[in-house]
Amino acid sequence: MLNLGTLDTVIAMVVVLLLLSLMVQSIQSFIKKIFKLKSTIILTSLEDLFEYIDISGTGKTAAELVEQVKGELKKIGRQTIRGNLMIDSIAKGDLEKILNKLGHGDLLAGVGTWFEAVMQSFEERYTRHMKTVAIIISIIVVIILNANFFTIYQKISSDGVMKAALVEKGEALKQKREQLKATNAPETDPSNLRLQTEYEQFQKEYQENLSAYREFGFDPLTPGQLKNFVSAQGVWQGKSLPERIMHALKVSAGWAIMALLLSVGAPFWQDTLESLFGVKNLLRKRSDSKNVEEEKGGQPRP
Repeated sequence: MLNLGTLDTVIAMVVVLLLLSLMVQSIQSFIKKIFKLKSTIILTSLEDLFEYIDISGTGKTAAELVEQVKGELKKIGRQTIRGNLMIDSIAKGDLEKILNKLGHGDLLAGVGTWFEAVMQSFEERYTRHMKTVAIIISIIVVIILNANFFTIYQKISSDGVMKAALVEKGEALKQKREQLKATNAPETDPSNLRLQTEYEQFQKEYQENLSAYREFGFDPLTPGQLKNFVSAQGVWQGKSLPERIMHALKVSAGWAIMALLLSVGAPFWQDTLESLFGVKNLLRKRSDSKNVEEEKGGQPRP
């Protein structure tokens, strides 16, 4: 049966996964903004849409029509402070209004027929791209921080002080998320479209999570460690090549597991952490009730 000690170990492990996932999320969010990934994919989808429609009457190519739509979107404020297009979505009604304004009302019937199908394809394409980006970032973060799943688990399970500190950190992360939910800050705040603001926010979040990761004794990989491993120096002096290869395979397996877990995403680990704390509270209440019943049962009858 699951006891509080075992549950605390699981919670501590999830806290580490959450810290690293938040780092991956911060990097992914910044990359998405700086490279305007969503805007780029939306424009590509619009070009696909015009390929399905008979646009010969406009005298323009699909790419030229997209440029016209792009220009109108900028006019209504869908742009960054530097004048670059920034859109997270485009509604069919908005596209129809823009086409009417541009004098392409004859395209509305085709847009009505193909818009939903093409935009569904956009969502799938965007989700697929973001998953790929998340996996790549997860691999890089795991290797740089030397986040070996097996090593981290061994440290947590053998160090009660570290485990307790991680559980406490988990409580703080849980409360922080609840506060963010309560504020319900809009994601479309115009200030968020400024690259400098995004970069400062990214730096702040990344450094906070990196500091939290390091304070529990998890050290990033250093060039010196790699050099010693390859040249059989330092702690690897006297170790045979097969021994070093076996160690490399074990470390790679630990990195691979951690990278896959991180690629699931921070929201998943936040929900998991909340569920685990709920289970812990339930077990604690049951334990307290059992102790009270035993104390009452042990009292002599009058």
